[in-house]
Amino acid sequence: MDEYSNDYIGTIYVLPQSHAFELHTTIHGTATVITGTVAQPLAQQLADAIPGSGGVADPCQLALRPRRVEVVTRELHERHRAPRKMHFLTRVHEVEEQGRPVPLSAI
Repeated sequence: MDEYSNDYIGTIYVLPQSHAFELHTTIHGTATVITGTVAQPLAQQLADAIPGSGGVADPCQLALRPRRVEVVTRELHERHRAPRKMHFLTRVHEVEEQGRPVPLSAI
């Protein structure tokens, strides 16, 4: 079993009751959809989300704009079977707004 983590930026759709997610992103210039399961700690945060609390956003509001998310991918290698990939959504970040360029005199 191989396990690795990647950060993606895209539109995330979460179904909190079924702990499923769908991420629409671009990888190497190609539109891609990644589907999988919401990790248990994040699922608990989404279930406890209170609007205006400053915590993780309400699951219904996540798809309103692109987000930076962390997805853990597990590749299972079994004898006499094709490798399987399982994706787990572990973290949701806000996309930082691009600031103004720093003037050369400040460097």
